[in-house]
Amino acid sequence: MIAIDSVVGREGRLGQYLYRQLDSLGLACELHPVEADRYNVYARLQGKRPGRRLNFYGHLDTVPVCRGWDSDPFVPSQAIGRLYGLGACDMKGGIACILSMFKAFVDSGYAFDGELSFSGIIDEECCSLGARAMLETDLAECDAILLAEPFSGDEDGPVPLGITGKVLYELTIAGRAAHGFRPELGINAIEEAARVLTNLDRLPMREHVDFGRGNCCTLKIEGGYQVYSVVVPDSCRVEINRLLVPGESAASAIRQMEELVRSLRLGSEIRVRAKPPRYEPFLMNRGERIVKVFHDVYSEVLGVEPVYTYSRSITDANVFGERSIPCLHLGPAGGNVHEPNEYVSLPWLERLPRLYALLAAQFLRNDQTDTGMS
Repeated sequence: MIAIDSVVGREGRLGQYLYRQLDSLGLACELHPVEADRYNVYARLQGKRPGRRLNFYGHLDTVPVCRGWDSDPFVPSQAIGRLYGLGACDMKGGIACILSMFKAFVDSGYAFDGELSFSGIIDEECCSLGARAMLETDLAECDAILLAEPFSGDEDGPVPLGITGKVLYELTIAGRAAHGFRPELGINAIEEAARVLTNLDRLPMREHVDFGRGNCCTLKIEGGYQVYSVVVPDSCRVEINRLLVPGESAASAIRQMEELVRSLRLGSEIRVRAKPPRYEPFLMNRGERIVKVFHDVYSEVLGVEPVYTYSRSITDANVFGERSIPCLHLGPAGGNVHEPNEYVSLPWLERLPRLYALLAAQFLRNDQTDTGMS
């Protein structure tokens, strides 16, 4: 899979590859068009009797290639227990483990209840178009989703019981042009924007017992001339990222920014809106069946209890959480995610399929019967 370029927007070939792999195992497969040559891949394995439904999720896209790679990012290479390549950790390694888990179920003929499914999703690294498309299918009715994101449950990759939300502010500032030698006759849109940015610490961000406090980061500012001219800039546009903790929402964050702008009594007209992507905070209940089963299986297989956290991050669990679907993150350890020389741990690629298989068997087990999976 590393050798298949699936940089966000170019997921088509990887989707076709996964369709063929899953179809060869005898799963019921489907390609779900989301955009031109961009489609989600769904596959299902039915149990012997009705029961719970568990979905294993992997996103098909990677971030673009950045500078600094020591080797070709699309040619996998091994060294010191690591497999290097773009997407090796985030998250083609996790998808490979899912495929191995499905193969174990098929080859063994293991009798389970309910439905075991796979969703290969586009656009996670951008705007979650694929996750939102999946929610329009009956897979949204599953009882839990396991996301093969690189959270391995140890101290270096604790499993999140919650993740932050986010809003991307877009501020459009309309000033008034004037000769640059007489700036007092105009309203400088860039300087007005600067006054907002230097007051971002006044936003009333909520303190959360597990997440702490959210934050803001200005990502982009643009304004002024396209061709050099001594003119007071009459327009400016700013984008600001804000992390949200439970108890905050995109709507409340917009209201707070509007109130901050009004309080500054600026001379310009400023429009505040949220532009995509937008995510509400996601919080898991420790009492969910998927968490309890994971904790027991992880402890049994690895001999240590998993480590949990509340993470300042965004995944498609934010989207699935809008439908109150319990989501567990568990994937192979690795490093340099979204950086040069990304890698995944080879030992984790060996042990994770067994964790997945045991977790799936225990989660799907009918409480009235003991299937004897070991």
